[in-house]
Amino acid sequence: MTEPDEVVEGFHRAVLGGLPEAVIVAAPDGVITFVNAAAAALFGYAPDEVVGQPITMLVPVRPERRADPVKWLARWAAEPDFEPSRFLDLIARRRDGAEMTVEVRVREGLVADRKRYFITVRDKTLLRREQIAMKDANLRAARIMMVAEDAIVSADAEQKIIFFNLAAEAMFGYRAEEVLGQPLSVLLPPDARAGHPAHVEAFRRSKQASRMMSQRAEVRGVRRSGERFPLEVTITKVLSAGALTYTAHLRDVTERNRARDALAERERRIRAVFDNAGEAIALLTPDGAVLEINRAAAALTATDRPLTGAPIWDAPWLGGDLMASPTAAEPLKAAIAKAASGHPARLAAELTRDGRPLPIDVRLTPIRGEDGAVAYILAEGRYEA
Repeated sequence: MTEPDEVVEGFHRAVLGGLPEAVIVAAPDGVITFVNAAAAALFGYAPDEVVGQPITMLVPVRPERRADPVKWLARWAAEPDFEPSRFLDLIARRRDGAEMTVEVRVREGLVADRKRYFITVRDKTLLRREQIAMKDANLRAARIMMVAEDAIVSADAEQKIIFFNLAAEAMFGYRAEEVLGQPLSVLLPPDARAGHPAHVEAFRRSKQASRMMSQRAEVRGVRRSGERFPLEVTITKVLSAGALTYTAHLRDVTERNRARDALAERERRIRAVFDNAGEAIALLTPDGAVLEINRAAAALTATDRPLTGAPIWDAPWLGGDLMASPTAAEPLKAAIAKAASGHPARLAAELTRDGRPLPIDVRLTPIRGEDGAVAYILAEGRYEA
């Protein structure tokens, strides 16, 4: 070995030999001049088995690629900040024939006036598998989100739309490509857009991971046609790899609100009829507790306190004659028990109003639920006002 070779070999052993990272040194023609212990262990060769061999022994030319490893070494050495693995997976081969995906970094240097490529090699097989698994998982999640029944819209940290699924297209009337990159507020009525970024920013600063936006106030969206409509919105924030993403699940609640309003109106009408009926009416549980009582029935009592929740026979009826003794309530209890068994019942009672008797004709009608069992008893009392 000549003196310069001894200098080079000594330098390599002193500086590179004990490094934990695999290092290969090659001449400009691609011939391997040194491998450290970590590189020998990574590839499964003894150092003297690879020194003097071409770099293609460890990174073979693949039939499907025309890339010349020696030319790539020269290119990467000339661009020290270039990250080749971002653009090209290098497949190395171990002594046992097993292949592995590797990440390489190349630096060019002179040792004893001899040009050398210093190549660090890192096995990224596991990382590559994890990346592929993550990519597959993200792809599956994206496909699921794309066909989800709810409208799903995602935005980046700047509140620009980055995902818009099929249900969102149907809901808002936009194709995804028309809104991607647009501010999230484009989906809101014009008068709500100015303040929307501040609401999202407040959510970003909060400790909550998710929030039902419609809990505080009604949220309204606007379709491409300009039509405004009510929305139920749940927004979630996710910080991944330093990037913040907001994802909103949206439901058009127009029909639900219409049904709710229609039900409320129906209940108001029923309540109006119930409260303004001329005869006394009460809705009871099967054991006789008062659920609802109308004005005409309440007018037959000597109290202003609520009558619901207590047995009907415990109400302070006018004159008190109905419950004057422990046995006075028995006919009413028996009639209620009969109605609770599914049979209509009837009884006559007498109250006292202004010192005069007030006869009441009481009818008890069982009302069955969907399962066929008696769910309520309708008590009706007719009397002369």
